[in-house]
Amino acid sequence: MLRLTVAEARALHLLAQGLFHRPPRRTRDRDVQATIERLGVVQIDTISVIHRSQYLVLWSRLGPYDAAALDRLLHPSRAIFEYWGHAASILPMTRYSHFRHRMLAAHERVYGGWTERWIAENPETIAATLARIRENGPMASADFDAPENRRRTGPWDWYGPKDSRIALDALWHRGDLMIHSRRNGQKIYDLRERVLAEAFGEVPDDSALPSVEEVDRAHARTTLRALGVVAPSWYHDYFRVKPRRARLAEARDLLAGLVAEGEAVPATIDGLEERGTVTDSALLADLDRLRAGAWPVRTTLLSPFDSTIWDRQRARALFGFEVVFEAYVPPLRRKYGYYCLAILHRGAIVGRVDLKMDRAGGLLRLRGIWLEPGVRTGARLVTSIAASLRELGEFLGAHDVVLEGSSEPVLEREMQRALRRDGPADEEA
Repeated sequence: MLRLTVAEARALHLLAQGLFHRPPRRTRDRDVQATIERLGVVQIDTISVIHRSQYLVLWSRLGPYDAAALDRLLHPSRAIFEYWGHAASILPMTRYSHFRHRMLAAHERVYGGWTERWIAENPETIAATLARIRENGPMASADFDAPENRRRTGPWDWYGPKDSRIALDALWHRGDLMIHSRRNGQKIYDLRERVLAEAFGEVPDDSALPSVEEVDRAHARTTLRALGVVAPSWYHDYFRVKPRRARLAEARDLLAGLVAEGEAVPATIDGLEERGTVTDSALLADLDRLRAGAWPVRTTLLSPFDSTIWDRQRARALFGFEVVFEAYVPPLRRKYGYYCLAILHRGAIVGRVDLKMDRAGGLLRLRGIWLEPGVRTGARLVTSIAASLRELGEFLGAHDVVLEGSSEPVLEREMQRALRRDGPADEEA
């Protein structure tokens, strides 16, 4: 039984997530693909006040990479596909068969059966939508005409006046359609069989799918590799693989199975002891190096939808950090900002920044910066944060980073100075 301090568990988690070391000096498409495969799942989000979250998650690990690499992996490479993982997600195509069960059972899972009911009530729209794509090839929602006499009903009307848009989404949930590619972020759909034929050279036979038990073990194995340290109460959130009922008992059984196979070792975390917690056996040598003095050196910024912090319970337990997402909170009620990124510095989350990319002006605007309670404004911290902001600006194509506000006057002055000079994001010492 391993006994880990919270700092050790956190460091192992960052190793597993690819956030321990500085990123490579140069990245290629295969590095982007390897990162997605390491994580197992990258959540998709459409808010682009800075950049869409899926691109930021990869930047946090790879630095200023070619963002178009992610689009190329979807098409033409077919190395990834989009479906429900943690939420709407990017997933390795090699794991397609592990998610096919979800597609086949979509009527039981999506929106409490709303999608399946809509399909049953609108067979003509479904048939017409499929027929157009079958005849015309890949199509986006924008390629379908909207009825002249219908309008969007309000801000929470997701689909607008187009029944075809509902049909596209419903057919994607069921796996009849897949995302062929993206056009300026917009989903382009195609028939499942055409996408899979490009990916595998043939359409996999549903009769040859792995069993549900095999899929569960595969999800458990991927979650272990991605998290490094897994408590049973953290397990199901990573892929959201099952309903809430019987979660802990099932998670303990799956993790115990990994221990029995030698892939994991039992562990406890000081102050967070939860029966059934395990550590990835592949990280034991790294744990020895940690205990010999090797610690995380990476300073970067994390999207609120980053897999390191998307589970608020886990983020609270490992980092003592409260994830706050205020994009849908009225401005006067916000404590921080519209879209805050967490500041990861040398193995700890030390604060958060509210950013906006001014694409017209070519500026990354820092609208606010807050440090966590007890975090001191030191020269290395401020220099490292400034370097990460410049690195993000480089990735986004900004020619400058502009500080527009801070809750702490001393921090604001130091940050202004740091942004005006060059410096490394991290130090090995």
